[in-house]
Amino acid sequence: MSLEAERAVLGSIMVKPDLLDECYLTPDDFLEDERHGLILTTLRYAYEQFGDEPDPFDMVLMVKHWGKNINKIGGVTYLAQLRDSVPTPEHLGFYQDIVRAAFVQSQAAKTFEEAAASGTIDLLGVQERMDELNQLQKGRAENNMLRMAEVLEGHHLEIMDRGSRAGITGTKTASDDLNEMGSGHQPGDVTIVAARPSIGKTAYIVNDSVAAAEGGTTAAIFSAEMPSKDVSERHICTLGGIDSKKIRTGRLTENDWDSYSKALEILESLPIYIDDTPGMTIEYIWRQAKALKKKNPRLIIYIDYLQLIESERKFSKTSERVSYVSAQFKKLARVLGIPVVVISSVGRKCEDRQDKRPMMSDLRDSGNIEFDADVIIFLYRDDYYYPDTVLKGVMELIVAKGRKIGTGTIQMMFNRKTSRFMNLTKDDKYELEKKVREHVQNRR
Repeated sequence: MSLEAERAVLGSIMVKPDLLDECYLTPDDFLEDERHGLILTTLRYAYEQFGDEPDPFDMVLMVKHWGKNINKIGGVTYLAQLRDSVPTPEHLGFYQDIVRAAFVQSQAAKTFEEAAASGTIDLLGVQERMDELNQLQKGRAENNMLRMAEVLEGHHLEIMDRGSRAGITGTKTASDDLNEMGSGHQPGDVTIVAARPSIGKTAYIVNDSVAAAEGGTTAAIFSAEMPSKDVSERHICTLGGIDSKKIRTGRLTENDWDSYSKALEILESLPIYIDDTPGMTIEYIWRQAKALKKKNPRLIIYIDYLQLIESERKFSKTSERVSYVSAQFKKLARVLGIPVVVISSVGRKCEDRQDKRPMMSDLRDSGNIEFDADVIIFLYRDDYYYPDTVLKGVMELIVAKGRKIGTGTIQMMFNRKTSRFMNLTKDDKYELEKKVREHVQNRR
């Protein structure tokens, strides 16, 4: 049945070349005759090259162009048989459905065979493949073009819902000013948080994940750099206001133990998860994220950090791998409809400049990060470079790119001992600006 369907698809296209625009099949869909996939590729090429001709699939025209190579797809005789054997070209959609269904069934059987042969069945992997095949069979040649009025159907209700949430339409961030600027982390958006080592990147996502979880969103941290216990201890320090050195040495006072107990109680109540699988790949993160999304509709994912995420694919250059992984995070955010926050390292170039604040060009290993991200935030501490600065304890969140929110710089207080980020009040901001002005005047 599928062999006849394959022939009918190709014959229909040869009889009515315009039907090629409605053909959603790929060469891989043709399983019954190895020539058929190559014929489809040839027809697509001929349609593009000779589309102005009365018949782009005219045998004389094709022989003139391909010569003896035409024999690789059966020659003139077989092509003529295909053209003459089609029952009704108008039934192309029906023929295509048969061919695609046969391909899907073949791939499903192959998946189960490979799973059984491996000895250990990866149920999550099998389910993921079945979902892909199910989507492939449903995909067909659907028309995804919508009238703009349809897109905005019920839009007024969404606007009213936004208003009821105090302006935060996405997932709450660690910064009140950032929430005001961008209304939180938005579903489908990728936020890059980048800085030089030891500035406070991991500390930021610790604070950010706590804010997200306190706002009712499940936070999942994929830590490729630090063990899960180290990251969890940072959460305890932040929540309890405990010096991390005391946690590392075990020298806690009675008050510290009390703070520890309260912090642990808070952490147990928050939907924060962590995965520190060694050598984790982007494909692994995809599988875990899909499983998490099914159980937790409101989800945000944190990645620590981009350049350490591997892939099951092979790349000759690190930049190619990072570029691929970066694009996959954007795809993940859009497909699952969740915010994804990714830590990225920053190159040393910024330290050679007088103003050591990072810039877009400092993002390491892949220029594509700049294009894939919806929001790029650089972290900068003046006291990291200048211990006597008047900005001691101040963390700058430099929003260098904001696809929907604009750009700007946000200041927060940062306690290195506890890894805690704190919002500045209006009075705090005024006093800080006053100190900076006085410092500038004294230098003159």
